[in-house]
Amino acid sequence: MSAKERRKARRVDIDLPVVIEGAEDEVCGRALNISANGVYFEMPRYMELMTKLRMGLSIPKADGPEGAESIVSFDGVVVRVEPEKEEPDIKSYRIAVFFTYLPKSSSEILDTYISKMI
Repeated sequence: MSAKERRKARRVDIDLPVVIEGAEDEVCGRALNISANGVYFEMPRYMELMTKLRMGLSIPKADGPEGAESIVSFDGVVVRVEPEKEEPDIKSYRIAVFFTYLPKSSSEILDTYISKMI
């Protein structure tokens, strides 16, 4: 018996830089996939479930010169961490964040990008 898909928004694979804002020291990672509801990324730091974050993601512009980017800013909450516990030998963690606030301008950029990638 297979697990039921719970996602309500289409997800696309990406490989883009992501930055956690407001941290004492800058925390950077790589986004692995994204949807209109959240982002899944990899970073070298463990994060507890339900941690509230403010993040930024550089998205290539759909129309514009090569290398042009738009910044998508959002607030979110950590809903999954792999591995589930912090371990000294682990070099990176995979973290799923559900968007709790996505400004309209960021939502439009994200929707355009996802539509282009599908």
